[in-house]
Amino acid sequence: MAFTVWLSNTALSMAIQSNEYWLWPMCESLHFLGLSVLVGATGFFDFRLMGFVRRVPLQSAWELMPWGIAGFVLNLVTGLIFLIAEPTQYYMNATWWYKVSFLAVAGVNAVIFQFAMADKVGTIQAGEDTPASFKIAGAVSLIAWFGVLYCGRMMPFLSPSTASGL
Repeated sequence: MAFTVWLSNTALSMAIQSNEYWLWPMCESLHFLGLSVLVGATGFFDFRLMGFVRRVPLQSAWELMPWGIAGFVLNLVTGLIFLIAEPTQYYMNATWWYKVSFLAVAGVNAVIFQFAMADKVGTIQAGEDTPASFKIAGAVSLIAWFGVLYCGRMMPFLSPSTASGL
């Protein structure tokens, strides 16, 4: 709790709080847009990793990943704004911690894929199935991102923080 009290009293947090009337809805909209781009790009790639949409070369699906990264960066920035503005609202909410856990799983999965499998992406042509390791990476990614999405949406309803007024 000491961290959340400190953070909510920083100049940055107070500046955000003083502009919440317009800043919060704008960030919510951008957060939703970022998540849509992120899940759209990574979801398509994950489905291809799992062996679906075989008419598409894996390399072509991989080329969508910069869009997924852009969506992630947008969500990271807006998510940090939310956290800095109202740290207690998040810190005291168990569902937010589940969301962070799903984010960690997605991140670790992406790093493992990048360093262990990404060099093989160009070898899978249209019509070819993917190896089991690709299927597992795609399934883990898809489950993790939908876990992030679900927990983010359910934060106000599942274990809301009484300290934050929810």
